[in-house]
Amino acid sequence: MATFHLKVLTVDRCFYDDAVDRIVVRTTQGDVGILPNHVPYTAALGIGGLTILKDGEKRVAAVAGGFVDVSREETVVLARTCEWADEIDVHRAEEAAERARQTLQQKESDHEHDIAQIKLKKAVNRIRIAGDK
Repeated sequence: MATFHLKVLTVDRCFYDDAVDRIVVRTTQGDVGILPNHVPYTAALGIGGLTILKDGEKRVAAVAGGFVDVSREETVVLARTCEWADEIDVHRAEEAAERARQTLQQKESDHEHDIAQIKLKKAVNRIRIAGDK
């Protein structure tokens, strides 16, 4: 089976660097599947999952922000945050979601409301991804 090289980078580490069969990543426009010989493509990442399929095995990670760049040589995912489903501290994510919900109920400024919505989306995504492991 054909493969392609995938590199996933975050601000503090090289998260993944290997050949894969395919990936599915959440962009701001929805989920996108990348297969070998995909056309060149660049898109902003949303808050969602990154599914990596290699040798019949699937690994899922939570991603938030950044972009994906597909070229003939490799696919690079530059993410603000990325963590494997089994690395997620669900209790901490649930606490973050609750703090965000409380902030949303306090009718703060529009800016604080927007930040709380993003924090809630990230926390809910982490909880969902951890449940998929």
